[in-house]
Amino acid sequence: MSNLFKTIVNRSFGAGLPTQEEIERFGADGEEAVYRLLCENFDCVIRNVVVPHKKLYLEKDFLVLVKGVPFVLEIKNWKGEIGRDGDNFYQNKENGTRKTIKSPVGTTNQFVRCMKEFYKIGRPVYGVVVFAEPDCKLSLPEELDGVALITAEKMVSHLRARARSESKGLEPIDTERILRCTRFYSFDREFSKGILADTYLDCTAENGDRVRLDTTYLRYLTVEHQPLRLRDKLYVTYTNGTTGVFYNRDLILTVGCLDGSYRKLALNRIRHIVF
Repeated sequence: MSNLFKTIVNRSFGAGLPTQEEIERFGADGEEAVYRLLCENFDCVIRNVVVPHKKLYLEKDFLVLVKGVPFVLEIKNWKGEIGRDGDNFYQNKENGTRKTIKSPVGTTNQFVRCMKEFYKIGRPVYGVVVFAEPDCKLSLPEELDGVALITAEKMVSHLRARARSESKGLEPIDTERILRCTRFYSFDREFSKGILADTYLDCTAENGDRVRLDTTYLRYLTVEHQPLRLRDKLYVTYTNGTTGVFYNRDLILTVGCLDGSYRKLALNRIRHIVF
């Protein structure tokens, strides 16, 4: 089998541009909707934040800076009534079943401690658990062990009010040092995540010019595979909301996995990337 024929066969498995509904499902249980709400209201929203911990990493969904005040956000899309059951939470579902679920408070506090230690942050960092499901009913205190427990409806007003009372006279955080985890989705929707080691992606613009995409300014990248043309069409959304279309033929991404290993991912096997 010739290399050309192999390339055509391999690329024929690629999928087209997903719908907005599919992209939101890629956002991991309501995380995408919360992300859009945060970006509409705050200037500094960092997604998929990780900090080293022992031989691996800890990860949280967002770091949001409001008037310089840092908030670490964990997003939960739990349905039904959510309450406290000792050190755990419980979930009363609509079908009448009751489920014990691990409280996210401890892991949020652990992340905040590790983050402050790793980045040598002397000022307070506030943990927040956001329940994104609209039908979720909270039977919880508004704060537990220093971590706020709020619905997505109250999230923006809570962050603004807390920032107003905590923003004076404290050192700023250098957001360029924050490690950001990237999520990759293949055409068959298998999921992997890691820290993208590539600072730039070499592509071709629609007019044929060679361009370099700076990954630190990317929010999403969706790949439309074009097997007969032996290329990938890239739909890019930047952190400021602007978009662009580019092309690539044989791009290979280098990903630092969360177990410390490195992995090579061919762009023609990827459907969607959330930076």
